[in-house]
Amino acid sequence: MEPGREVADVERRVVNKKAVQRSVIRSTKASAQLERRIVPTGFVRSERVERFLAERRQRG
Repeated sequence: MEPGREVADVERRVVNKKAVQRSVIRSTKASAQLERRIVPTGFVRSERVERFLAERRQRG
């Protein structure tokens, strides 16, 4: 092995699907916060925005 390079032996283990989902949610929220694109709790889109998004989905 080269000097200065270390290799860690990591044990494999089974991870519960719910734990993975929680991790993804936590990571996504952290990423959004870093990028300053957090949507406040309880935020409701305006009718105009909903129509705009619906049209975009149809064009797909």
